[in-house]
Amino acid sequence: MIGAISCATAPAATIAIIREYKASGPLTSTLLAVVAIDDALCIIAYALGLSVAEVLTIGSLSNILWLQIIMVPVLDIGGAILLGTILGFGMTYLIRFADTKKRLSVIVLGIILLCVGMAKILNISSILANMIMGFVVTNRIRPNENAFEVIDEIDEIIFAMFFTLAGAHFDLGVMKEAGILSLLIVAGRCSGKYIGARIGATISHAPIVIKKYLGFGLFPKAGVTVGLALLAKQHLAFSGTGIGNIMISAILASVIINELIAPPLTKYALIKSGEATEVK
Repeated sequence: MIGAISCATAPAATIAIIREYKASGPLTSTLLAVVAIDDALCIIAYALGLSVAEVLTIGSLSNILWLQIIMVPVLDIGGAILLGTILGFGMTYLIRFADTKKRLSVIVLGIILLCVGMAKILNISSILANMIMGFVVTNRIRPNENAFEVIDEIDEIIFAMFFTLAGAHFDLGVMKEAGILSLLIVAGRCSGKYIGARIGATISHAPIVIKKYLGFGLFPKAGVTVGLALLAKQHLAFSGTGIGNIMISAILASVIINELIAPPLTKYALIKSGEATEVK
């Protein structure tokens, strides 16, 4: 589960750094493309990992139904993609009638809540469904339209509420068990991102600047990581092993450590690649 969740990269932090340094070039373009698809792949890996983890925490290997392990994540992922696509087309149609910002906010927030509610009823990934919905809407509306501008105005409030909720699950009592694990998560994730980026760049014959510095830009993590950790704790709570408490405390601690070291490394990569200049 930790390995699957560690796939995620925080797009907000990466984009903020790119904007601050006005970076542009092959490294920046590749970094944005990888970050955009990173979270979707993370959610797919999460669905697969969760299916295996739930079986292993309640039964023995001899009782495992391998067809169930495969079918559950396939239905989860496929259902989320289908739901997100349908609601995405629906939102694209409805926003044509939004002649004021208030009506636009009603449509956008209403469909987002509808997507979350339907995903919960269908027991599929609400995060992936909303991600697919946003992808569909963004690629179908006119270039001069911004359907999610109403979200931009309240995103800081949402982030504050989200991380406050996440902090409420941070249990210092289990940090004796999770402290070393959090350090291993940071070291393993950063190593995996860097080595994986180099291997991918080598296989694809990417420019040397991408091979050397892309990995540094993939270190930031925050929102999706925390969200999936909270979901994982809920799913694993019934096992009675305390795995959920240890895991979420380790992941939250790793997020804190990671957010201290990742942004400077991303800045370093953009500057060393020659695609950005230091801000005075």
